[in-house]
Amino acid sequence: MSEELLRLYYPLSENEKDVLAGRLKPPEGQENLVLRREQFLRRGKLIDVKPNHRFCAAPLHSHDFIEMAYVLHGTLTQQIEGKAVVLTEGDLLIMNRNVHHTVELSGQDDIMINFIVLPEFFERAVEIAQLEDSPMHRFFLSCILDNDNTPDYLLFNVKDILPLRHLVENLIWSIKNDIPYKQTTNQLTMALLLRLLQYHAGHVRSDEPGYGLIWEVQRYIDSHYRDGSLEEAAGLLHYDYRWLSHEIIRKTGKTFTALVQERRMQQALYLLKNTDYPVQEVCEQVGYANNTYFYKLFQRTYGVTPKKMRGAP
Repeated sequence: MSEELLRLYYPLSENEKDVLAGRLKPPEGQENLVLRREQFLRRGKLIDVKPNHRFCAAPLHSHDFIEMAYVLHGTLTQQIEGKAVVLTEGDLLIMNRNVHHTVELSGQDDIMINFIVLPEFFERAVEIAQLEDSPMHRFFLSCILDNDNTPDYLLFNVKDILPLRHLVENLIWSIKNDIPYKQTTNQLTMALLLRLLQYHAGHVRSDEPGYGLIWEVQRYIDSHYRDGSLEEAAGLLHYDYRWLSHEIIRKTGKTFTALVQERRMQQALYLLKNTDYPVQEVCEQVGYANNTYFYKLFQRTYGVTPKKMRGAP
């Protein structure tokens, strides 16, 4: 797919040819622009793709839509809220709304595809993905709700994670071409992409120091919620046990034990809703040996007993 997309996007556009030949000068004097969705999306469209303009630097701007940028080839540098972020092949940048950034001058081999995504499209994808509560999930919700209590961006390198790379590139291809059932297909693809990005949280970077650590911890909990421990997590992640405990509380406001308990309850709810396992087996599968304690925690979390939850519509 990468080669097919390169054949599609590597040839110069007419504007790029004109700039390169000196027939057209890049715009000057435009700073702090606010890019509006109607400038980029055709009527009725919720998502579209647009290649980055080579040979022109993008001046300082923000946008009222969610922006995703995927580097198909080469290297590009953005200044995001005044901080330099270098993007290389296979990088996927997801940027919150109203974030101020620039894109520095790029060459012919530097190919970046920008996704213009409306919040309602993203909201539906997040809903379909059924993401577990986590800092990453809260970032995705922040993109939809347009609040500023999460990082300005998340940056993933998916070059060596083939399922993720294929999903991004299939999404580009689907949006670019008129395939049947395009909107439904694209929302399902985006939902699966978000789901896998959460699973690969260890590959994320952001503008807020320490958040990568919390995503690493969350990833550990997702894999070891039945029998994991803070001591084991600290050892696997190469952190001091007491320091890690303090950082988790400082960054999330919750203890490691509370995060594990949340994840266990989420898994218990999923099993009750989607399997025929007896409640006792659900209790054991999520890591509790004491059935009474499990019932108490579940009712405190969801307001009903496990049996009543299973009978709910």
